[in-house]
Amino acid sequence: MADKAPKPKSVLGTLPASRPERLGAPRDPDAKPRAVKRAPKTPKPAPKPRAVSPGAPPLTRTGPAEGPPPKPLAPPRGTELVTTAIRATGELAQIGFTLGGQAVKRALRR
Repeated sequence: MADKAPKPKSVLGTLPASRPERLGAPRDPDAKPRAVKRAPKTPKPAPKPRAVSPGAPPLTRTGPAEGPPPKPLAPPRGTELVTTAIRATGELAQIGFTLGGQAVKRALRR
């Protein structure tokens, strides 16, 4: 059989020891390097508006500065308590009828 070439130890082992010559036309040794183009400068932002003095005089209180503190609400008594209890019972009954009707409808569908 023919002699086999030894396998390189790494990928870098296959590269030549020196850099290859330039592919394009040779550079002029007297040429100056090109200037790097920079982004155009952004214009200065417009000046912010200045504060102006108010056109109307400041508001002032016309009544007493502090009045008596408001009275706390008292718990319901007598007829108010009975009326509230009856309304709450009616609302709960209405909710019960609605949910019960929905449950009957589902049961009949099955």
